[in-house]
Amino acid sequence: MKKFQTILKETLEISRIPMILYDAEGTCIATTANIDEALNSSVQEFIASDVENQSMGTFHYFKVVCSDTLSYVLIVMNYTPDAFTIGRLTVCHLRHLLESQEESVTKSGFIRNLIHNSLTPTETERQIKKLKLSPVTWAAFLIECEEEYADSSAYQMLEHAFAEHKMDFCCKLSENQLLLIKDVSNITKEFKPNTVKTKKAQRRKETEPADAVQLYSSLNLFAQTLVDMLRAEVLIQTRVGYSTTADSFSELPRIYQEAATALRIRQTFFAERDTIAYNKLGIGRLISELPIDLCKAFLAEVFGSHIPTDLDEETQNTIQKFYENNLNISETARQLFLHRNTLVYRLERLEKMLGLDIRKFEDAMTFKLAMMVLAHVQG
Repeated sequence: MKKFQTILKETLEISRIPMILYDAEGTCIATTANIDEALNSSVQEFIASDVENQSMGTFHYFKVVCSDTLSYVLIVMNYTPDAFTIGRLTVCHLRHLLESQEESVTKSGFIRNLIHNSLTPTETERQIKKLKLSPVTWAAFLIECEEEYADSSAYQMLEHAFAEHKMDFCCKLSENQLLLIKDVSNITKEFKPNTVKTKKAQRRKETEPADAVQLYSSLNLFAQTLVDMLRAEVLIQTRVGYSTTADSFSELPRIYQEAATALRIRQTFFAERDTIAYNKLGIGRLISELPIDLCKAFLAEVFGSHIPTDLDEETQNTIQKFYENNLNISETARQLFLHRNTLVYRLERLEKMLGLDIRKFEDAMTFKLAMMVLAHVQG
């Protein structure tokens, strides 16, 4: 609310009349005077009244109305005979400022301000009315491009190919981040994944409602399509973090934060993935909340003073494939084009280095957790 504070300050310098500005809910947002707590109740009574202005004791009260909606309440100290006139002039100034802002309201500007909590509830309602928007069910997709590559071509593609429906929003947040808030109903209609009857999918179907499984499968397919299309059409590498769903404008900041959290945790624990869902962060979510001192103590307990911060690429690739194949030596050796004994030798060498034999489930689990904790500490 810096702009309002500036207006009141400049008015004070010219007129020597202190003023206080409240929003439509009766919360003070700018002031050049000391606020008496008793004034708050009188402001609430004035908001509930039918009058546009009134004078009580040492104060003049004014309503600032824009587009037939109460936006603010201005309180002017009744110190001079000109105080009422100065108050009315200030109300005109505030109203014209609001009207000029409304004329320049765009969907991208609206969503950018909304997710950063730069709008009061009154401003939000007024801009929703101005843009003729209505609530639907949304999901947020935060697209992180190669550094400083979120250029106009990437944004234009996002806007025209993926945000073509009335209740879709997209905006550029920084040099390498774009945000898409998409009407979920259109995703579920246009992105229907093929049903894969794996044991894992079957277990998920048994524990989650069918509609939820279908929804998040569609969101995952849409997120991967974003990555593939930007890579193929605009020639940039991207990563996408996406949220759960929201059914109201007031929840849009939440799903934006969810998408941002998913991307942040992806960078630390799941860097090999192009897309990541907020509700599928698994143990990465827990580790990301751990205090660094506690993590360092855990690493010291597991590795002692020889923490493996510099494993070579060959060793890292061997470990990754070994885990991907559920600790199966024969299958891992086949995929790495190695003789089985060569792989066993590598794993034994790793055991001597770490003090953990990842061929055993308990040691494999400990090492996996420890490496995630180490990534959190280093991140």
